[in-house]
Amino acid sequence: MKWSAGAILVGASLAGTASAQVLANESVVISSGAGGSGGGAQTSDMIFSDTTPSWSGGAVGVQGSAGINDTGGSTAAANVAFKYDVGGIVDSLNTEYGAGDWSIANPELTFQYTLYANNSRFNSGPGTFSIFWMANDSWVQGTSDPVYATSASALAAWAGNVALLGSENYAWTTPGYTGTLADLHDGNWVTDKTGVRQSTVSYGLALDPNLVNDITSASAASNPNVSLYLMGTSSTLGLCIFTGGGSTLPTLSFEVVAAPEPSTLGLTACGLAGLITVWRRRNTK
Repeated sequence: MKWSAGAILVGASLAGTASAQVLANESVVISSGAGGSGGGAQTSDMIFSDTTPSWSGGAVGVQGSAGINDTGGSTAAANVAFKYDVGGIVDSLNTEYGAGDWSIANPELTFQYTLYANNSRFNSGPGTFSIFWMANDSWVQGTSDPVYATSASALAAWAGNVALLGSENYAWTTPGYTGTLADLHDGNWVTDKTGVRQSTVSYGLALDPNLVNDITSASAASNPNVSLYLMGTSSTLGLCIFTGGGSTLPTLSFEVVAAPEPSTLGLTACGLAGLITVWRRRNTK
């Protein structure tokens, strides 16, 4: 049987992935912004493209300037930031498994959304958005807001460093309903917290080294937070996310996996080198 170098590399990669032992599953939610609470202002922020003051309350919206609001018009484009306090969780994991002996896998962002919002600050409609990790966690809604940005470079100029974790499409649907402008004229433009016009969605995030290091190096005493930034990338977007009052707050979750021991990594590298040498000899005869 002939093996290709590509097959050897893929096989080794899959073997390494399969051998990662899942130790635990962790999740952390933002503080509720229901009623415009101070806790919500610390962990969620809707940043508008114009001079409209930023917002943190029972919902936030990532949106384009051509989405439709409950008056039939449009509100300024806006992006959203979330902050997650992972420090206490990391301290516990370090106590349980040992600092440096664990890492993360399969990070996800989960939130509850509604197709409509009966508040004119929120636009509704289909479109696309991107999810970024950002290095700057010092923001507070209303006093030191993140910048409104339309590109990774513009966001990085404020945040210091960013990483793209996902590019997503929002179809303005739930599993049981599709958004329609007819509801605006029928008086059905209401913020649904239950029923077919709201739902919960999870987005898998790229396992970027910046995100991994930000989580694994956190502690309650120092650098406890991880910040995500949702950036609208189409003018028609209108995605309204519950940050209080709904049944599910925006949640960052991940698997905790055993970190490979250095000796294991060395043996894997030696074995891979040997396989490649054998392959080369066979293909040069």
